[in-house]
Amino acid sequence: MTRIPLLTLGLMLGGYTAAAAGVMVYPVPPNVYPGDKFIAPSHQYKVEVLQNGRMQESFVYLMHAQHYTNKSETASFTGFDFTGRVTVRVTRLTEDIGFCQVLPRSRGIAVRLAGRTVEFELDRPGQFSVEFERGLRIRHPLFIFANPPDVDVPRPDDPRVTWFGPGVHEIGEKFVIPSGQTVYLAGGAYVKGQFFSENAQKITIRGRGILSGEQFPVRTAHYMITFRNVEQALVEGITLIHPPTHNIRLTGRDHVVRNVKLFGWHFSTDGASTGSDGMIEDSFMHVNDDSIMLYENNTSARRCVIWQMENGAPFQFGWGGEEDRSGHHASDIDVIRVESEWDNENEAVFCAIHGGGGTKSDYLFENIRIDNADWRMFSIITKPNRWGQWNPEAGAIRRVVFRNIEFYGTPRIASLIMGHDEKHPVTDVTFDNVIVGGKKLAGADPDVIAVDPETTRNIVFK
Repeated sequence: MTRIPLLTLGLMLGGYTAAAAGVMVYPVPPNVYPGDKFIAPSHQYKVEVLQNGRMQESFVYLMHAQHYTNKSETASFTGFDFTGRVTVRVTRLTEDIGFCQVLPRSRGIAVRLAGRTVEFELDRPGQFSVEFERGLRIRHPLFIFANPPDVDVPRPDDPRVTWFGPGVHEIGEKFVIPSGQTVYLAGGAYVKGQFFSENAQKITIRGRGILSGEQFPVRTAHYMITFRNVEQALVEGITLIHPPTHNIRLTGRDHVVRNVKLFGWHFSTDGASTGSDGMIEDSFMHVNDDSIMLYENNTSARRCVIWQMENGAPFQFGWGGEEDRSGHHASDIDVIRVESEWDNENEAVFCAIHGGGGTKSDYLFENIRIDNADWRMFSIITKPNRWGQWNPEAGAIRRVVFRNIEFYGTPRIASLIMGHDEKHPVTDVTFDNVIVGGKKLAGADPDVIAVDPETTRNIVFK
């Protein structure tokens, strides 16, 4: 397998051993310059990280919105690794700071303001939105990705490793990864292209670099990472930007997606799906279609942060399928913004529009917090749709539990729980301690959650 290092082996290894302690910031790729359409230095924010009296600057990237329906005009982001406790200092380069909040609110991060700077403390990793505007629509967010240390970094001279060092790399639309291979994107690596694997096993893509699909026209080429009939894959630590369509689509089984950061501006730039027996954890999604997709069997998602753009759902478990699917669990997730504004049935936080002949069952959503959202909460429906092969005799949704769910706001549009007809029912849906605007959801209400009595059974509120 070809390796693509840009630095000497000694410099590479020396440059990354410090990641196991303290603070690690990363170099800037040479293609990042002011005025670039896809990636540029942020002219809005400067970020510094202080630990034990030493201040280090963490470079801030900037992307411009790519579609006319996008609510944000830009998105700035930076990433660093750390252990222990750090002070993060953000300088707003364009004007004084009159207001600042750090989301998710569940982290309870207090800020200190002084002129054009704000400081706050972090004592564990996470993904954060630093915001200087009030309201539901934020034009210029800053995202801070505070990573755990990048440990056990593979050696560039290992024949089982494809190493992309700091700098720009062009790999095309179908860079094939064979069984047993690790692809490592070092911090400061900017890889243009897409990764692909089929009928393989034990594959890893990891690091702190960036994977960009900026060269591909919208809705063309492959997904950014496509694994077909693969077993035991790991995707960890990297940032994906400018996908032409989905970010990560894995089929097969036993996959883990961990600490990835996904951005998408156009429709169909979905987040991540992992096949059967998969895990999505500690990841960030700012995408313009469904974020976490629970399509196969026994997928878990936990400790993620989601900024849902104007299209799609944070949690999607519908569309189609002739086979029965079951056993999904999503927990401890912060949906920090939902920018939905169209009265489409897929514009809901929790969404299943099932149009196939299989039965979808046994879904548990618990300990999930939804902030800065005023649209539909639930859309659990069976009906024909263009993504499924409709079976007039079969197709159902059963045994779905929503437990300890809190919507901090109040929706302006009612949720929907309904089947297409008696042959395509929605049954055994439980709302257990679902809080909406400070009040527990106590039952069906046409203004809040509409339940069709003819095509649903055993819809429980407690």
